[in-house]
Amino acid sequence: MDGFGYHFPTGRAGAASQALQTSASMKESFYFPKKITFDFVPPWIADMGVEPSGRTFVKKGLLVDRDSLKLFDEFLPDPNHPARYEQIAKWIEQYREDYAVYARIRLGTASAIESMGLDVFSLMMYDDPDLVKEIHRRFSEWSVQVVENLNKLDLDFYWANDDHADTKMPWVNMEMYEEFFFPYQKMVADAMKKPWAFHSDGNLFPILPGLIKLGMNAIHPIQPAAMDIGRMKAEYGDKVCLIGNIDLDYTLTLGTPEEVDKEVKERIAAAGKGGGYMISSANSLTDYCKIDNVWAMSKALKKYGRY
Repeated sequence: MDGFGYHFPTGRAGAASQALQTSASMKESFYFPKKITFDFVPPWIADMGVEPSGRTFVKKGLLVDRDSLKLFDEFLPDPNHPARYEQIAKWIEQYREDYAVYARIRLGTASAIESMGLDVFSLMMYDDPDLVKEIHRRFSEWSVQVVENLNKLDLDFYWANDDHADTKMPWVNMEMYEEFFFPYQKMVADAMKKPWAFHSDGNLFPILPGLIKLGMNAIHPIQPAAMDIGRMKAEYGDKVCLIGNIDLDYTLTLGTPEEVDKEVKERIAAAGKGGGYMISSANSLTDYCKIDNVWAMSKALKKYGRY
């Protein structure tokens, strides 16, 4: 790695199971983190489940009508509480010279969709569009306040991750994106005073002409099952840095080190010309990636990355 945000990899195994936090304990853990983290994302306002592995998932969004808006006060931590920022400043001082350090934030979109549920979100865009906009606005305004505090810290960049699509299409068309997403995302984008990368899985091509107006410096992960990196390089390579595209569905998880080496070489040939391409997996380094394949990606990058 050249940089980290999210959670620092301490090497300790994850717990086999974990109890769901109460709203009070969620706020406490946000203000006083127990593990090294550069996460500044709001909790889902949702009924959460826990898999046997300890991984949490959204069972049901709770923001389903206007009466449920009161849950914002119950769930969201105070974005201006100084304790977390003071702790983050200490960790930045500790690790800053060895790694690029970034803070992971949201633009508000994923928070709105997950906290409503994609089904309720989709229906309400027609039945009560003002409710959808109000929920997105509240999440985005929370992120704006977080970013204004982060701007004062010695971070290198921001990582905004808000999934917008599956492998076939975005969940909204361009007209809906510009009405329901863009105005609130732009509030957060305008607040950021450092370079930033945007993350969304899936096929972003149908909404990229609008999305790119947010002014991000990079886009990740350019999922191979959804987006052609050659097309992405040709159409947007002069506007943003491209990050990712090393396949997570097969190559890093089920393939061989030789296949990883071949794919890295091919991706650099397709997107590396003129610079502006950073190798990474087509999402993150999940716990089901083969360790040998992750090492193979790192070695191949060093082998083919200078040209």
